[in-house]
Amino acid sequence: MTHALRPPLLLRMRPVFQVLTDVAIAAFLGVASVSATIARIPPNDEGEPLRIIVGSLMALPLAVRSRRPVPVLAAVTGTSMLTVALGWVHPHAALVPDLLLVFALYPVAVTAETRRAVAALVLSASGISAAVLFAVAQEQQPDWGRSLPMLATQMVIPIAVWVMGRAVRARREYEARAVQQVLIDERLRIARDLHDGVAHSLSLITVQASVALHVADERPEETRSALTVIEATSREAARELRRMLGLLRAVDEDPQTAAQLQPAPTADRLAELADHAATAGVQVDLRIGEGLDTVPATIGLAIYRIVQESLTNVIKHAAPARCVVRVERTGDALEIEVTDDGRRAPTGHPPGHGLIGMRERVAVYGGEFTAGPLPGHGFRVHAMLPLEGMPA
Repeated sequence: MTHALRPPLLLRMRPVFQVLTDVAIAAFLGVASVSATIARIPPNDEGEPLRIIVGSLMALPLAVRSRRPVPVLAAVTGTSMLTVALGWVHPHAALVPDLLLVFALYPVAVTAETRRAVAALVLSASGISAAVLFAVAQEQQPDWGRSLPMLATQMVIPIAVWVMGRAVRARREYEARAVQQVLIDERLRIARDLHDGVAHSLSLITVQASVALHVADERPEETRSALTVIEATSREAARELRRMLGLLRAVDEDPQTAAQLQPAPTADRLAELADHAATAGVQVDLRIGEGLDTVPATIGLAIYRIVQESLTNVIKHAAPARCVVRVERTGDALEIEVTDDGRRAPTGHPPGHGLIGMRERVAVYGGEFTAGPLPGHGFRVHAMLPLEGMPA
């Protein structure tokens, strides 16, 4: 539903609030900067209009600081340097230029890349400092003992604000990466489940279709049997796809739909995998240990998928063959072992997604996974899933 994706009203109004905030800051500091520049006008001095204009130009750019942070910082720094160097603002108490620098520097620290942000800090802070030192040097009796510590104290505030801005930027980047990683992990999970759920069924369908094609004329009964297996396997694949698509489409606002979804397959359905494999010429010896009914559903799904993908590989690469599937609890771990005696022709191709998917599933639980050919012929898949904290 498209209307549900609209952000809340306050979130949509945030850009407006940001603009109004920047305008308010510019107006307040504009009054302060104009007051600071005209406060030291000597008697009979006719430069008041010019001081008002320059004082206004010191702060007015802050009205667009969120949209043009770097040009605003340059304008604020330049006008502040001018007023301080000309002595229009007292160099020993340059509070207004310091505040202007703080508000102009923060957006640059938040939005700019590291090099640009560091350059902005160095150039602006050093520019203001140089203007203060120049103004102090023009005095008849420069008070360096007072000016230098005061200048150092005043520069601490912009530097601290800059550091805070960089911290905000780092936090935002981390949150963005975290969200992106969640999306990537979810895509990989969906891809892994689709591969494990559909590849097994398609492998059976391919084998049975090949059998039906070769015996269609001579042995019609075997053809009928192969087509029956294809029909049953297709139904199973369609059911698996409906379950997964239902999970993807389920939303919190519709709990009834979510409640009607079929549960994910677990270790109690391993016998179905063995029966399907038998129809493709793989005789499965299923050895299931005790205590599997107490494992969590997530572990049960991992058991099912690992065995499913292992049998799929046997069907695709080694059928007809014999296969032993052993699943049992050994202390604080769950052991899964699938071995076959089939002969695989060397292809020279890298491992497919099946082994990678199994390895990733085991890695999620901090387990161990190995897979490789046996001496002579055959193949072995072995996985250990830790079960710490589970009832024995």
